[in-house]
Amino acid sequence: MSGILAAFATEQALRQALSGLRNHAFTYETYTPKPLDDDPSGSPLPLIMFIAGMAVFLGFFYLLTWAFVWDWPIDIGGRPLFSWPAFIPIVFELGILAAVAAGLLGYFVVNRLPHLYDPIDHCDSMQRAMRDLWAVAVETNDPAHANRADEILQGYGPLRVEGIPAE
Repeated sequence: MSGILAAFATEQALRQALSGLRNHAFTYETYTPKPLDDDPSGSPLPLIMFIAGMAVFLGFFYLLTWAFVWDWPIDIGGRPLFSWPAFIPIVFELGILAAVAAGLLGYFVVNRLPHLYDPIDHCDSMQRAMRDLWAVAVETNDPAHANRADEILQGYGPLRVEGIPAE
C-alpha cells in the first residue's frame, strides 16, 4: 500500500477533514468536482506567458534594429535607418506566438502531464471522485503514518476509506 484515499459526500466534510490533516502536518492531494479555492497563489501560467512574450518581443525588436540600422543599412528615399514603427507588427505577432507556446508548454508542466498511469486510479472511489464525491489522498509508504492518517480521517465520517495500491 502506498497511502489511503478517503471519499466524502459533501465539500464541508472534506474541508473539515483537510483541517484535521493540516493540524497533524500530513501532505495530501484532493480530487473534487470543483476547485476548493484554498490556493491563494493562483497559477504561475500568466507570469510565464508574460515573460516569454516580452522576452521574444524585445529580442526580435533588437534583432530588427540591429539588422536594419547597423548590419545592413539601406537608404530608401531618405527614410531614417531606425524606422521603428515598421518593426512593431511583426515583433508583436512573434511575442503573442511565444506567449501562447509558453502557455501551452507551461500548462503541461504545471499539471504534470501527460500522466498516463497512477496507482490511485485502481481505487473504487476514483470512479466517482470528480463527479459527485469529494476525495482526499494521503500518500505514504510508512504503515504507521498511513494508520494515523486513517484514524484522523475516520473521525470525520467518510463514505469510504481505502488503501492506494503500490505500483
